Amino acid sequence: MKKTILLFVLLCTALFSKADQLQALTQAQAEAAVTYLKKEPVIILWCSCCDNETPKKITVNEVFYKKDSDGKYYSVILKGKDESGKDVEEYVDLAYVFVKKGKKARSLGKVLKFECDPCTKPFDWQI
Repeated sequence: MKKTILLFVLLCTALFSKADQLQALTQAQAEAAVTYLKKEPVIILWCSCCDNETPKKITVNEVFYKKDSDGKYYSVILKGKDESGKDVEEYVDLAYVFVKKGKKARSLGKVLKFECDPCTKPFDWQI
């Protein structure tokens, strides 16, 4: 019985472990992300495997990283405006930040060659 419960817990963990893939970063990863994002006028935030989440186009005003409270990892913070002009300030997960590459929106985590699963294939960039 204990083995069955353990197997069930492990399967559930695997199924729901998509969130927060690239939110806790090394300093080098955070620096690479910030350098890249500083050149992007508009990005899309979208966790396609999260319940009821829709893509949000964000005009980038500022992007920076800071050390987490534990002192081991870094987070990227993005400030900007959404399509309705509302201010946005978010700690971002690079797997779910999409940037324009050619005519497609691609996960920044994948663009930077970090291991992640953005839960969607590149999609058409429409602005």
